[in-house]
Amino acid sequence: MTKRQKATRHSRATFVFTPELGGKLRHLRRQRSLTMKDLASLMGRDSPGAFNHLAKLEQGKLSHPSVNLLLDYLRGCGAGPQDLAALFGPYLSLPPVPRVKADAAVKKLVEVLPGREQQKVLTWDKGMTKAYQERKMGTVPRPGRSEGLSPFSRKKQPRVETDQQRVIRIVWSFVHANWNEIFEQQLYEAMLKLKDDVPRSRRKVACDLSRRYFGVLTRYYANAARRKNALDRIEQKAEEEGFSKQTIAALIDAAMRSYQQLLLSGRLDWEPTQEEIIRRRGQAPAVLKAEVRLEIDEARPVSEENKAQNLVRVMVQMAVNEKLEEKKLDHFSVKRHYQAWIDRLVEIGFRHGPGSPEWQTAVDATAPKLHDEAFARQMAALAAETFNRWTKPRAPGGPSAT
Repeated sequence: MTKRQKATRHSRATFVFTPELGGKLRHLRRQRSLTMKDLASLMGRDSPGAFNHLAKLEQGKLSHPSVNLLLDYLRGCGAGPQDLAALFGPYLSLPPVPRVKADAAVKKLVEVLPGREQQKVLTWDKGMTKAYQERKMGTVPRPGRSEGLSPFSRKKQPRVETDQQRVIRIVWSFVHANWNEIFEQQLYEAMLKLKDDVPRSRRKVACDLSRRYFGVLTRYYANAARRKNALDRIEQKAEEEGFSKQTIAALIDAAMRSYQQLLLSGRLDWEPTQEEIIRRRGQAPAVLKAEVRLEIDEARPVSEENKAQNLVRVMVQMAVNEKLEEKKLDHFSVKRHYQAWIDRLVEIGFRHGPGSPEWQTAVDATAPKLHDEAFARQMAALAAETFNRWTKPRAPGGPSAT
C-alpha cells in the first residue's frame, strides 16, 4: 500500500490517537516502574528501532497505530479491563458516526435561523434528549406504568372501564344479539344450500366473511364511498380465499336480506328496555352461530320421521313469525317466548294431537302469561291449523310431512 493510499484510508477514519492518549500510556508504564527498554523486551520488540517507535506512540505522533502495537503495549504493562476502559471509554461513549454527521448538519441549519427561533429549537432538542435519556435509564416512568423498571420490562396496566362505557357496552351487546338473531338464521339457511360447495373445514371462514359484510352494512358511514370500498375489500378477500362466485353471492345475499329485514321491521333502531337488561342481569341472549348449528345437525342422527317433524315444526314457526311481523312484535324478547311456546305445542301435537286436552292445557297455562292473551290464543289456533295441514296424508299437488 502506498503512502497516498494510507493517507486516504486514515483521513476517512474517525479514530485518531491523540497525544492525550499517548500520555495515558506513558502514565500507565511509569505506574508499573518500567523503562522503555524493559517494556520493549516484554513486548518482544528488541530491535534497535523499537524504542523510537514506542516513543512516538507515547508522544501521540502515531495518529493511527496498529491494533497489534496497542495490545502488545498494554499486555507488556499488565493492563486490565479497567485500564482499557479508562483509555478508550471516552471515545466509545461518543454517538455513532451518522449521528455525529446528522448533528453537525442540523447545527448548520439551525445557525441560519433567526435568534428567537434558534433558541426555541435548541430548547426543544435539549428537552427531548433529556426525556429520552431519563426514559432509557428508567428514572421517569411513562404514564400508567410502574416506576423503577426499564421501558422494555414495564407491563401495560389494564384499562379501567368507566360506568358510562360499561352501560354502552351492555346496550350494544343486546342490540347486536337482536340483529344477529335474524342474520344467523339467514346465514344458516344459506349455508345449508352451500353445504356441498363449502368444505367443512372452510365453513367458519365463509361465515366470518358474511358476518363482516353484515357488520359493514349495519355500521354508520358518513361517506357512502367508504362503505362501498369496505364491501369491495370483503368481496376481494373472499375471492382470495378461493370461494366460487356462486358461494360469494350467496353469502352476500344472506347479509343483504338480513339488513333489509332489519330495515323493514324497524329493528335497526331497536333498543333494550331497562327492565329487560336488569332481568337478564346485563347478559345479552346468546345467539347460536350458523356453523355451530350445522355441526349440531350433522351430529344428530336424522331419520325420515325426524325430517318430517322438522318440516312441520319449521312451517308452524314460519306461520307464527309472519303474524308477529304484521303486529310489529318480532323483536327478539317476544319472539323468543313465542318460539319456545310453539315448539312445546308442536311436541304435544306429535304425541297427543293439536285438539287434545294436553294441547288445550298448555295453551291455557301459557297464553295469560304472554303480553296479549287473545293474540296468543289466535297464534295457538294458527299453529294447530298449520300443523294439521302439513301432517295430513299427501293429496295430489298438496303438501304433506309424512
